[in-house]
Amino acid sequence: MPDSRKGRPAPSGSPQDVTTVLLSVRESATKINPFVTMLVNALRADPTVSVEFFSWPRALTARYDVFHIHWPEAVTRGPSRIRRATSLMLSLLLLLRLRIRRTRIVRTAHNLAPHESGWPGERLILSAFDRATDAWITMNAHTPLPEGSRGQVIPHGHYRDWYRVPALTETGAPELLYFGLVRSYKGVDSLAAAFSGAEALSHFRLRILGKPDPSGVSIALQQLIADDPRIEPDFRYVPDADLAAAIARARLVVLPYKNMHNSGAVLLALSLDTPVLIPANPITRDLQTEFGSDVVKLFDGELTSAALAAAVAELPDDGFMGSIDMSSREWSLIAQSHAKVYREVRAW
Repeated sequence: MPDSRKGRPAPSGSPQDVTTVLLSVRESATKINPFVTMLVNALRADPTVSVEFFSWPRALTARYDVFHIHWPEAVTRGPSRIRRATSLMLSLLLLLRLRIRRTRIVRTAHNLAPHESGWPGERLILSAFDRATDAWITMNAHTPLPEGSRGQVIPHGHYRDWYRVPALTETGAPELLYFGLVRSYKGVDSLAAAFSGAEALSHFRLRILGKPDPSGVSIALQQLIADDPRIEPDFRYVPDADLAAAIARARLVVLPYKNMHNSGAVLLALSLDTPVLIPANPITRDLQTEFGSDVVKLFDGELTSAALAAAVAELPDDGFMGSIDMSSREWSLIAQSHAKVYREVRAW
């Protein structure tokens, strides 16, 4: 298909071989999102790529070759009704500018859909961004893309550059751990019920670390916690150092999501040399093939006491797994793959 964007000159003042990329995330995201920080740091080590963070003035007036979209709903939303309406209007202007200037759009599909629904107008704008996307990046081979789309699999990187593996000596009862936001689709109720019903795990304790979503902790989970003193909740955002220590101390991280797609939590646990128990699906089976069944353990259907106890029984008695090989998730390799995508879309 002919493409009038071929041969487009490089931005004024930029070398021909440097691709300027504007991310859809703001620089403030580096304070709370390790993925953003580690990706940007790795990309900025590549002399062929110039990466900038998002701001509305920059998006609407600056010169750049590629607009790389992560979590597009973060662009279209705001903390108030007026801010949301303003963001939607600016998003329309941005779409128009990208089309007029023939700026390439790359989109990373982190999730199958936003975790929270937005306004109907937002859904229309997000669909328009999807249609305008030139190339998609997925983190696994099973993410569905719009028909006819160009796609490239670039996996999620490890967290060893962000969370150091702490040296710990286990004290007290051995621990199982759930960490992350406590949301209904993450199956924390099922985990607590399975743990309470597993007689073989009577000498273990279960720690639940994470802030609940606005709907709060379910009545069922509250009752399970009240009935079983071995379940220890900590419903708050946990500082990085405390989280790393909790993960490294745990015998097993259990993430019983009802629907698991891409999960940075899985990679974080493995980065800290802690095995995981996660639901079986094509994506998690690929993870098990990549890292091994001794550190990626799967269960089918609803998590049961039997499945939880069986996974724990397979662990070493001393809790020591050794260092998990994360070489396939090095950020330098991931940055190289991103730079290749940027160069390719710029040349189309």
